[in-house]
Amino acid sequence: MEIKRTVTILLPKDPDLLATVKAFQQVQQVLSQPCYNRGKPLGAIGLQRRCYDLVKGKLSAQMTISAIRIVAGAYKSAKCERKPVTEPFNFQRASALFLVGQRGRDADFRADGTLSIWTVGGRKRLNYQVPEAFQPILSNALEIDSLTVFERNGKLLGRMRVTLEVPAPKGIHPVGVDVNETNTLVAVDADERELFISGQRLNVKTRQTHKTRSRLLQKLAARKAEKKDTRSIRRLLKRLGRKERNRARTFCQQVAKQLVDWAKPNSVLVFEDLKMPKVSKKLRVARGVRHRLAQWQHYLIRQSVTNKAQERGMAIEYVNPRYTSHNCSKCGLRGNRKSHRFECPHCGHQDHADKNAAVNIRTRYTVLRAAGDSNTQAQLVLKASAKRSQSGESWSVDSEALEKSEGKPATVTPGVPPLG
Repeated sequence: MEIKRTVTILLPKDPDLLATVKAFQQVQQVLSQPCYNRGKPLGAIGLQRRCYDLVKGKLSAQMTISAIRIVAGAYKSAKCERKPVTEPFNFQRASALFLVGQRGRDADFRADGTLSIWTVGGRKRLNYQVPEAFQPILSNALEIDSLTVFERNGKLLGRMRVTLEVPAPKGIHPVGVDVNETNTLVAVDADERELFISGQRLNVKTRQTHKTRSRLLQKLAARKAEKKDTRSIRRLLKRLGRKERNRARTFCQQVAKQLVDWAKPNSVLVFEDLKMPKVSKKLRVARGVRHRLAQWQHYLIRQSVTNKAQERGMAIEYVNPRYTSHNCSKCGLRGNRKSHRFECPHCGHQDHADKNAAVNIRTRYTVLRAAGDSNTQAQLVLKASAKRSQSGESWSVDSEALEKSEGKPATVTPGVPPLG
């Protein structure tokens, strides 16, 4: 099984390489206006036929085609995301794409540890540095597909897109994973081992950043009213936003690493298929809830766990989130949840609410797998998600089999492979 990963490297600030990055950005800016085509964006082939003669000569032929595909892809992505394009895009961030290996001859990583790369000043040999965290990935890479060069914080960086070979996931041991706000992640496996990861420290820093941003926004509004210079405040706001995003991304990657290190080999990590509504001002929620939902990194956590699980040969599955937090993990009947405490009035079971939800998630997947159904819960969720995204309606999955299984005791059999 092959997967794609990104490796960041540090490049020297060569003037010809910097000029190449700037030339690539200029070509993108020139192509943006004709690609817009009065609100009817052109495809890559149409844009190439119309504008190739206009931009050729500034870059190599292969890099010119890459710039054409990137510009056309940006408009196509906006169309797929249903975002109306009202004006031509402005490519403000300077970056250049160099194809490597079988895909192209723009750059080549030599055996002596140097980089042979095309620039506007001719072919060059440059030294590069690989951070220690990315060295294992690069050493196991089957192929290097491309290199994207850009400048950030005064440094010239490169992002290598590499292909890795990993073991195919077997998905034998089910692990229920509950993701929420206070306890970022709670996992329970078939042996009743527990993993609690708290996000309290991240939440405290996020609240502090939010208060600082609020003060800066008030100061920005006052300066705008007085018609004074606001560049320093805007720089501070951008810096705070960048730090907050990097902090959240790093935390999610650390959570993912803890989970895959804790789980057994050949595990299947089962999540809820949560589809959170877009947090907008039109959404009627209590005061402060909108900000909390916006700061909840549930999607980024699942994405980080998926990337780590692929490298370890673990499977990822999703189940219907219906009543996982309210049903009792022992008898299956409806219980009472108060904050982090769960009590069942029927069987007297008491447990941590997040652990109870994680057990329900694991049991729900195990019941469907042991039932011998041709469609696993993951396939049902995918069909329901596609139907919901097209119609815009609420959950529409036919969960008749799931309703029959609720309330029935289920035994976890780690040796049973997943269906499908």
